[in-house]
Amino acid sequence: MREVTPISSLRKSQLRVASFTLIELLVVIAIIAILAALLLPALGRTKEQTRVSQCLSNLRQIGLAIRLYVDDNGGTFPLWANKPWTNQIDPDWIAYDIAMGGYDAKPGHAPVAKAINRPLYPYLKPSAVFRCAADKGQDEPELVDLGLGDGLWKPSNFDALGCSYRFNAILWGGNYRQEPESDEGLSAKRDSWVTSPARMILMHEPPAFCYDNYYHWHYARGPTTVTPNQLAADSQKFFSPIVFVDGHARSYDFTHALKDDPNFPLEPTTDWYWYEPKK
Repeated sequence: MREVTPISSLRKSQLRVASFTLIELLVVIAIIAILAALLLPALGRTKEQTRVSQCLSNLRQIGLAIRLYVDDNGGTFPLWANKPWTNQIDPDWIAYDIAMGGYDAKPGHAPVAKAINRPLYPYLKPSAVFRCAADKGQDEPELVDLGLGDGLWKPSNFDALGCSYRFNAILWGGNYRQEPESDEGLSAKRDSWVTSPARMILMHEPPAFCYDNYYHWHYARGPTTVTPNQLAADSQKFFSPIVFVDGHARSYDFTHALKDDPNFPLEPTTDWYWYEPKK
């Protein structure tokens, strides 16, 4: 006669199997959580590195467009503005340095040219090439006092101005250990004026430079706008992709240049320089 297993025994056996499966599931979840905790920072770094690589590609294309402009204009770099700077702002005055190309600016922001009137428009039409994916914008309240829009370029420079990258013209802030030959940088300079094309910065992102405030875009893990009073205590790095006059592009950490001696943030290094000293 076939032996019949009591129902109560079957239920106990099923419960034991179910309990064991639940423990296994919890172990698997715990392992996945540990692996995720280990992998997420690496994935975040990979994402940031991808953004930096994209910006380097963008800047190479912009650098090529500037080279075409120079070749078509007697070996001369673009102007930084349509008219000379004066303390009394001319209502027709417009800047190019913060938007050499790209899309139209939104109303109420700095007076920059319409996209079609920007120096690079004939060579590089408005596109995502002018956008940094890590662009966090800028906050420059002193521009309001100068009559240059609201000074708040948010949520990004690209959204506000139509361009994330800036031409190396107008040495905004700080003193210089050597007197610059020009405080307008590359604006309207002959190609031959540059003594070291492989080291002189052509285009950059705001984190590389000293404005009224300082900025973190790539690898930002905290406040993205840093005031001069907050600079010393700020623990983040100031990273910026750069394209040089000779056309090559690289990313650099500008932290030491900006923080070691804030009164002289634009002094030359072995890798880059911002201005030509007066001869």
